[in-house]
Amino acid sequence: MQGLKIKIPKTADLEQPTSAQIVASIDDLLIQILLHLPITSLLYFKTVSKHWFSLITNPQFSVLCQPNPNPALGLFLPSTSVLKPKFDYIHFNSQNPTKPPFKKLKFTKDPSGITILQSCNGLLLCCSNRIRQPINYYVYNPTTKHYTTLPTSFLGTENSKIHGLSLAFDPIKSPHYKVICIRDSVSSPRHYQIEIYSSETGPWRLSGGPFIADVNFSKGVYWNGSIHWISTIGNLNSLCYNIDLESLGVMPMLPVPDNYVSLTISYFGESCDHLHLIQLSNPQIQFDVYEMKRDYSEWFVKYKVDLHPIATAFPKMTNTYLDPFEIDYYNFAILSLVRGRRDEDAFMVLGIPGDCKAIRYNLVSKSYEKLCDDEVGDEQVCFLSAAGAFEYIESLCCV
Repeated sequence: MQGLKIKIPKTADLEQPTSAQIVASIDDLLIQILLHLPITSLLYFKTVSKHWFSLITNPQFSVLCQPNPNPALGLFLPSTSVLKPKFDYIHFNSQNPTKPPFKKLKFTKDPSGITILQSCNGLLLCCSNRIRQPINYYVYNPTTKHYTTLPTSFLGTENSKIHGLSLAFDPIKSPHYKVICIRDSVSSPRHYQIEIYSSETGPWRLSGGPFIADVNFSKGVYWNGSIHWISTIGNLNSLCYNIDLESLGVMPMLPVPDNYVSLTISYFGESCDHLHLIQLSNPQIQFDVYEMKRDYSEWFVKYKVDLHPIATAFPKMTNTYLDPFEIDYYNFAILSLVRGRRDEDAFMVLGIPGDCKAIRYNLVSKSYEKLCDDEVGDEQVCFLSAAGAFEYIESLCCV
């Protein structure tokens, strides 16, 4: 049997890599390694060297390392203190809770303190905790502790009242975000006007003409490339604003049930690219969770909820001194609805104000567990509604 002969080329025959190619190949390898690390580790590795810092803080790297889906890890809840806003933090993993990202928002010196308006895919839209002007607005990343102060709108000098600001941010598509401001129209009385701020292009600018609407602009929800607003009481109306097309539209709402005593939207929010709505009529602890189809054709029932076992385990969830048919007979608030990487991971977070407890309820297995029953110092946590609860999602995205 003949031996296997291998021809080894001479050194001169090989193409020698350039220094730039060597460096590039090392960076590519390093980036691939870093992409497999958790975000908390990446925060520490930024301090290894200036080169590592530049790689990890690059906006494109923050997009690459963003998990998809990226479920919320916890919930910020304001305390009942209005003058000095504080926040309690509920970690969704009761077996392995982590340190709260913050108790107070102190990333900049604002004399009135800072409160949260909205959470959107890892970024928080915040503002000064005061009613009178001037009010400062901020975009804050609680993971990296970085923030930016939004510039003053040119309409701010026209005494044009602001009705709501909403943050639009999708780190899977872009490292940039936009802020949508709804305010009184200067040119048309009793009309609204939209202004847009882009972190990519800079100053505020007008979008479209004056319009009329009957929705709650203070609680916008970003999903499917649009900001969505609804009316939470009375006539159930909706409005959505497509960020890319800069156009207004409507989405269908659930039909009003027959023979209802009261009708409220108890939850309206987005999680892992799914839009959910919970509508309660009359006092009830058995209800449906609806999800909107991506083509806006209809709401469909995604989950069915029965809270009777929780009401039995936590008696303060029921106001037994009231008639069972009274609106306030059941005492709970739906604080959040979180979708996971698997459908069976989906859960809802309930707040029981009387007990100051937060309950995690699995929407598939129907199991539940207590997440917290604590207080913030001498001030109670605010468990009134999802309107005051803000999800914490880890993100390296720049602001």
